[in-house]
Amino acid sequence: MVMKKILTLLPLIVLIAGALWGCGGKNAEPTVEEKLTRVWTAKIVKEGSDIVYDKSATSNKTPGYANYKLDLTSKTAAKLTEKDGTTFTGTWSISTDNTTLTISNLTSSSGAPTGTNGTLAYKIIGTPTPIVTGK
Repeated sequence: MVMKKILTLLPLIVLIAGALWGCGGKNAEPTVEEKLTRVWTAKIVKEGSDIVYDKSATSNKTPGYANYKLDLTSKTAAKLTEKDGTTFTGTWSISTDNTTLTISNLTSSSGAPTGTNGTLAYKIIGTPTPIVTGK
């Protein structure tokens, strides 16, 4: 009689165990938006084919790129600091196909960045990876 109850309940026990096992395992892969939500800085900058800034170099043709920052830490607000230190604020979004980052409505006390009408679009050509820092 006990064996019959165990055999009757076995499928239910397996189902519950499977559900619990599935819930506790892997974390979901972060979305492209989540991967982009951070402060970005220039590592290597080229003007044409000429490297004008390399973060790891001791000297650079255009050292001002050390000031360049693109702050996407807010879900919608963007802050862009140019190489001359001018800071623009606006909004950011990702295209539905996750291939384009668009920064819109960029403005500062001196207006929009030259030649942009306040909008910049960046093509996402790879998978953004987080920066891991150790202690």
